[in-house]
Amino acid sequence: MSEWPTNKAAEFPPVYTSEIVPRYEKPANSVPVISVGRLGTLTLNNRPADDAFIAMIDASKEIIRMSLQDLGPVCIPSTKLALPGLKWPKVTLNALARAIWVRGVDVEIVVSNPGSIPGGLGMTEACYGNGWTCVDVASEIIKRIKKQFPGADDAALRKKVEQNLRVCFIRHAKKNTYADGKTIGNHSKFFIIDDMAAYVGSQNLYMCDLAEWGVIVDDASETQKMIKDFWTPLWDASFTGEDCDVQDVMDGLDIDRDGEEVNILTAAGRQQAESAAAQSSNSGLNKNTADLYGTEVAVA
Repeated sequence: MSEWPTNKAAEFPPVYTSEIVPRYEKPANSVPVISVGRLGTLTLNNRPADDAFIAMIDASKEIIRMSLQDLGPVCIPSTKLALPGLKWPKVTLNALARAIWVRGVDVEIVVSNPGSIPGGLGMTEACYGNGWTCVDVASEIIKRIKKQFPGADDAALRKKVEQNLRVCFIRHAKKNTYADGKTIGNHSKFFIIDDMAAYVGSQNLYMCDLAEWGVIVDDASETQKMIKDFWTPLWDASFTGEDCDVQDVMDGLDIDRDGEEVNILTAAGRQQAESAAAQSSNSGLNKNTADLYGTEVAVA
């Protein structure tokens, strides 16, 4: 981004010329880190972190491990109805589907227990868990296999769910509630590709178009430390095998989990979009946002 606000700067910054950038030798024991971010709806096309995430998923060959708040959009409170205009992130789901179907990659995902509210706050103040179950998440991924590979038969899809896809709620010592009965939330935005590189930062994978920042640690030895210190204890405490029944996943393939279409050119549609944006911490819905997530927002 060379100018902000657009057409307001008195002068542009100097042109980047790679030849004059100082060079230095890689320091001993240093770790390669790639800084990635986005500008959300501040500008129309500056979301390079999203491209980086898809490239990482598409590069996977063995296993993807994810610790996320959620993959599905924010729901109307106490329901499993997505807020108007909010959709599942089809571009990300397509990449996960390709990894599973084409390359036989294992995908392990830990998400929040639905509606987990921290620290006595209200639902509108903080809610870690948008309302979806592990079955919902798995069904939406398998849907994208069927969408991209129409010839995929039921038996083969079931086998992929059984052998390659594992989704569970976050737990402490195999329990998904605290001693006071409140469910456990997960606020992580973290994933590992092939146990070689990992992302950690502020960017959720569900539809929430904010300005975000994080780092990709591109080092196998450091990633192994993260697996040992964070992922393995998390997975051992959380995964029980009971959150994602294959029959329930297959039965859920025909459910429409996206929010209703919103016409943002009408007063009622704009009001719906603004309400959804406020509740999802989204800075606004527009055509570019829809393209980013592989969805459609009605504009006529």
